[in-house]
Amino acid sequence: MSLTNEQIEEKINKQSEQIARIDHDLKEVISKVNNQSEQINKIDDILENQKQSTQQINDLEKRMIGIEGTLKSIESTLKLQESYIQKIPELSEKVGELKNWRQIFIILITALITWYFRGVNLKP
Repeated sequence: MSLTNEQIEEKINKQSEQIARIDHDLKEVISKVNNQSEQINKIDDILENQKQSTQQINDLEKRMIGIEGTLKSIESTLKLQESYIQKIPELSEKVGELKNWRQIFIILITALITWYFRGVNLKP
């Protein structure tokens, strides 16, 4: 069975068309794979950004916990200072009372010394 030149050329043309279609299909598949690869890279970037955001949120939460502790410490210090401030009038009143007693004591001592030097009698 011998093929004529026309038949051979026809078979070559058909195979060339098939090769061209396969080449075209491969280019489309490669293009789709490249698009999907780009989408995967974008998704990876988004996931990385979310991971960094999550880390930043965790860091902020830790800072807030520290700030809350500091605020509680400041609050207790302020309450302590407020109690000291409330004690100041009481202390100043007690100091005033002590000054009065000191003055009374000095007057009594002075009176006793004077009385002693006058001769220890009750006459004026």
